[in-house]
Formats: sequence, structure tokens, C-alpha cells
Amino acid sequence: MKYLGGKQRLGKHLSPVLKELWNDINEKSGKQLDGYLEPFCGSLGVFRNMTDLNTQIFIANDYHPDLIQMWNEVKNGTFIYPESVSEEEYLSAKKLQSPNALKSFIGFGMSFGGRFFGAFAHKYTNEKKEDFCKEMTNSLKRATPLIKNVEFTNKSYLDLKPNNMFIYCDPPYKCSKFPIKYRRDVKKYDVFDNDLFWETVRKWSLTNFVVVSEMDAPADFIEIWNLDRYRSAAQSKKTRFKPDMPNETSSSETNKTEKLFVYKNSTYIHFII
Repeated sequence: MKYLGGKQRLGKHLSPVLKELWNDINEKSGKQLDGYLEPFCGSLGVFRNMTDLNTQIFIANDYHPDLIQMWNEVKNGTFIYPESVSEEEYLSAKKLQSPNALKSFIGFGMSFGGRFFGAFAHKYTNEKKEDFCKEMTNSLKRATPLIKNVEFTNKSYLDLKPNNMFIYCDPPYKCSKFPIKYRRDVKKYDVFDNDLFWETVRKWSLTNFVVVSEMDAPADFIEIWNLDRYRSAAQSKKTRFKPDMPNETSSSETNKTEKLFVYKNSTYIHFII
């Protein structure tokens, strides 16, 4: 599934690390964590790899109402997959009243770079034959058997009240040079308060085990894992290793280091460090 900022490719690298942390905490602490929670589940790039954990509680949350409506219908087998989507249908889908599963399917799957109704993707294929509708359909169908026991919720992360949970957070990243803006509406972008997010993670970490994906974190967080990766909304062999700006001499801005952080005063920190 195309989704701006998603972990579709990275999920298979992140999930073994998270599973090892899950096992270490449950074995060494003598106390079983109650379940697995993602406050920013998005395209389930990581989540779909975590549903074999030894727990009965899986909660996938996102504040995007159309996205959660889509996942619930995919899970329940009630979603009707379109065979194709024209540009006219793409533009019409913008006007559908939320929450609407089809609006999510089209808004993410048929948009350039997976940015919710950013621009109709077929305009940017340069005559390359690519069936975005089929790709989206196949992706969701592959996820269906993996999410049958998942509870999907549509809340702001600030309204969640987790306790004794393993929490993996993939929030909107704080990028200093070219900030990625996340869109829930079709006409405006959302503002994400990164400072408030980190403060919330500190509070959650007193009664839960919280892992955060980011490229940087406040000084009171500890980096526990990293992986160099390429980050871009558009995967292109022509631009992948080129400098971002004409005067730059390296591709440091497109090749980023993905990192995992935990709060240094976390209740469970001494079981993993």
C-alpha cells in the first residue's frame, strides 16, 4: 500500500528487533505485557509483521477516519475493491463524506507518493505501465489474513490511555530541512506538535514499554537500533542517489538513518540495555 511516510519496505527489518524486545521484557521481567499497540498505524507496514506475537490484544490506531474505515472493512471482508480508477473518479472521491473506505483506497493508493489526494498518480508515470489500483488491491488482500484479530480505532494519540502495553510509535517525523506534511483533509495539512509527542512518550513509558521510530530524539532518549535507508515519496532510479540541491555534493539528504529510541527512564529499560 502506498502511504507517505509508511514502513512498507522497512517493516521486515524493524519487526525482528521489536519481537526480540518483546521477548526480552516478558522473559526477564517476569511480567507479561498485555498487548501490542501502534498509535500511528498508517499502512500497517510494521504492524502486519507483528500479529504473530504471543498475545490476544492487538490495537491499531490512527487519527485518519477514512483510513481506519478502510482497514475495518478490509478486515471484515466487506470492502468492495474497484477494478480501476479514472482521474474523474479520483476527483469525485475527494468529495465523499468521511469516514469512507473507498475515499481512503483512492486517496492514498491512487495518489503520487501515497500522499492523501496529493495528485493523481497516473499523471507521473511517464507512460510506464503501472496498475496502481491492482497494486493497492493486492496489498490489502495480502494484509487481510494478518489483521483478523486486530482492533482498529480512530483517535488522536493524545486520547489513548495505554497501560502495560508494548507500544511502537511511527509519528510524523521532525525534519529540519524539508518537513513532510501529513494530510487528513483534502485541502489542508495537519500540524504535528513533536515536543508534545515526546512528552507523551515519557508519560507512557512509566507504565508501558514504548519504542519510537525517528531520525533524532531528545537527549533523554536512548538509541537502541539504526539502519541506513533511502527516504523519498517517489522511488526513482534517476534521483535516488543524486544530491537534493544543485550545489550539494552528496546524497546525504535522501539517504537517511532510521533509528529506534526508548526513554532512558522507562520502567523496562534495564531489561533491554
